[in-house]
Amino acid sequence: MREKIREFIMANVNVDEDTAVKDDDNIFRLGYVSSLFAMRLLNFIEASFAITVDDEDIALVNFSTIDAMAKLVGKYRTYS
Repeated sequence: MREKIREFIMANVNVDEDTAVKDDDNIFRLGYVSSLFAMRLLNFIEASFAITVDDEDIALVNFSTIDAMAKLVGKYRTYS
């Protein structure tokens, strides 16, 4: 799951291919993406992992790191 998220981020951000995004890197603070990109991440996560994220979980903190996104997906997978 983490690798799939990482691949999506790397394919959609403007960083050099030698840059490694670690699971706990805050992609917004590092300047890799903008807050507008969070909506693309939401759409990607919902489509890729067959989940629907509730409104209360649509917060930048849940999309700021690969760890946070994996935790969010895990939360919804345990509900199914």
